Amino acid sequence: MGQREIINPPVIADLIEVQARERPERVGLLFEGRSFTYAEMNARANQAAQALVSLGVGRGDRIGWLARNVATFWDALFGAAKIGAVMTPINWRLAPAEVAKILDDARPKLLVGETAFLEALRAAGGGEDVNIMTLETGGADCFDALVDKQSDVAVEYAPMPEDVAVQLYTSGTTGLPKGVVLTNSCYFEVGAAGGAAGIVIPKTDDEAILHALPHFHVAGVNFGIMAVARAMPIIQHRQFDPAAIVKEAQGDAPLNAFFVPAMIMMILEAAKSAGASLEKFAAVSYGAAPMPEPLLDSAIAAMPNAAFTQFYGMTETTGGVTVLAHDDHAKGKKQRVSAGRPLPGCEVKVCDPVTGAETHQGETGEIVVRSGFVMDGYWMNPDATQEVLRDGWYWSGDAGYADENGFIYVVDRIKDMIISGGENIYPAEIESVLATCPALLEVAVIGVPDERWGEAVKVVAVKRPAAEIDAGDIVEFLKGKVADFKLPQHVAFLDALPRNPSGKILKTTLRSAESRG
Repeated sequence: MGQREIINPPVIADLIEVQARERPERVGLLFEGRSFTYAEMNARANQAAQALVSLGVGRGDRIGWLARNVATFWDALFGAAKIGAVMTPINWRLAPAEVAKILDDARPKLLVGETAFLEALRAAGGGEDVNIMTLETGGADCFDALVDKQSDVAVEYAPMPEDVAVQLYTSGTTGLPKGVVLTNSCYFEVGAAGGAAGIVIPKTDDEAILHALPHFHVAGVNFGIMAVARAMPIIQHRQFDPAAIVKEAQGDAPLNAFFVPAMIMMILEAAKSAGASLEKFAAVSYGAAPMPEPLLDSAIAAMPNAAFTQFYGMTETTGGVTVLAHDDHAKGKKQRVSAGRPLPGCEVKVCDPVTGAETHQGETGEIVVRSGFVMDGYWMNPDATQEVLRDGWYWSGDAGYADENGFIYVVDRIKDMIISGGENIYPAEIESVLATCPALLEVAVIGVPDERWGEAVKVVAVKRPAAEIDAGDIVEFLKGKVADFKLPQHVAFLDALPRNPSGKILKTTLRSAESRG
């Protein structure tokens, strides 16, 4: 096939309208046995826009969304974009009290969700002041049924680049989640960068997007938008299920997917258990957490036809700001453990977190970003916004350094750094070594209080099934591979490490457990 056209209009609403006009009969979405053409998706988006207007939702109003990955999300996203309303997906894995706090912050005009999540929210006393509608139930309070009744004539509104498209809540690894405000302009700029960098370009005409990322995650929104921009059908999974992913990979369509490393690990294990091939993967993008080299090697071996791409970025930057291309993943290349180089139109530098001065090449500091796709700010939170947006630069809170070729290496979170006896210790350095230990499935390194040194290193590990390893073995494995002052003084074993929905290990949870004794 020739080079796939990538459309990138100034506003998200025009994505679905252009595809409906240019490729009306092409299938754009598949979900649980149903398929939808672009013409049908645009019609449903118009109906969703009409439904929202009938409920009094207009420009700037927030629409809370508390559901797994149902097809109606895309109707609502494009429908909201057509009237300038703001989709606000909420993490359905949160406790009802946590959801209630986000609703208090977002102040949505409407909340749409699956019954089980809404019932739990009501039982906790949340959502009392919000108009609530259900999904997939039918009846008077069902959003799908309301959409079905509407005209598919477009609403008379001209979306603008400055309209807020989505408000995504950060994962909250360090406290209460904050609402990240992303405009149409942010998505236009990141779309232009992705097009210029040749991101997610299908190899064949039948290549499809396998979508199992949660819609409340920036990559979950972005990957679907990228699919529509490239006229690639979205194979939507209601939620991530490794066995279901492996089963999907036995079909005819070549698959282009985005996973976090923890997902890849589970897919490889599921494929091994089923004795199934993963050769149908044509491309695998990953991000949100570092990929240990042993896992990367296993993934490349299990998915021999896949081009691997790593993205490094944040919700606050509308996703990726650096990209590591497939060729840079080759074994033996120094940069394979980096986060790649900045996307076009994106400036990335490393600065001293105290003085603000740019660091020297190879010197660790805080990664800062300037780009047209950095967020407008945090919703109703000027203090938090001013803390991270300074003189046009976004301060990520990530520690890293740049090499002589412009590759960015993410070392750790600034706040995760351990200071022991005056020495700075980055947990990721120790974690990368322990990732090569055959007896360990996964590890996390944290700092714990120490009367003598201020902080001491603690390893929290998960053993592989039937593996025999103890604390002394871990210390011996690290000796000679890291400096003596980085050796752990404490080791604990768990059945699983706590993670947020993005796959990031919740070190705050581990540290909290430590403080509770």
